[in-house]
Amino acid sequence: MTHSLILAAATFFARLENDNSREFWQANRSLYDQDIRPQFELIVNQIDGFTGWRVYRPHNDTRFQAEKVPYKTFIGAVAERPDGVGAFVQFSKRGLLVGTGLPMPASDQLTMLRSAIASDESGPQFLDAIAAVRAADATVHGGRWAPLKQVPKPFPRDHPRAEYLRWKGVEINTRLEQVTGQDATEAATGITLLIQRGEPLHTWLAAHVGPSAMTTEERFAPRRKGA
Repeated sequence: MTHSLILAAATFFARLENDNSREFWQANRSLYDQDIRPQFELIVNQIDGFTGWRVYRPHNDTRFQAEKVPYKTFIGAVAERPDGVGAFVQFSKRGLLVGTGLPMPASDQLTMLRSAIASDESGPQFLDAIAAVRAADATVHGGRWAPLKQVPKPFPRDHPRAEYLRWKGVEINTRLEQVTGQDATEAATGITLLIQRGEPLHTWLAAHVGPSAMTTEERFAPRRKGA
């Protein structure tokens, strides 16, 4: 993403936050359609290690929103490797956000994740991977949803990794105010390097969790409360 596009996109999304109306969108969507989205797609499609990026639609589904905000105030895309490790890239007025891991695992992945964390063999390796990722200046947390208040069954409440057994996923984040690079290729290279900060956890997740065996319909059905 070139410097000029960084400024244009940041300004566009800042204005959209202030005026999230159909009138503003219709009056300014040419900037999004003709400049921001094409350049964003050009960048993500050059990121190493992930293919098949899916760009979020700009409209929110207000049926499931309390505030009924019609338009997303960022542009983002997601992809998933064959080994189940996912990635997302977002750009907003706050800059670049890069995330990887299993931020929203399917139920079968979550079951495998917790079993691997609980294991006396793979569990300590999980802690080592987290430490390595944090040492690379990335953050690690328990995915998109708040953790459970208690350790789920059948694991004991006093398990040595009880904190992580309450997690509902694993997400690795890096946020930057600006994207480096004078063209799309250089920007994609920079994002690739940010994604690679999470490789110790990527390797662990691929080895001990892997891809979901569920269909798309099964994965994205309404989630049971407390899962």
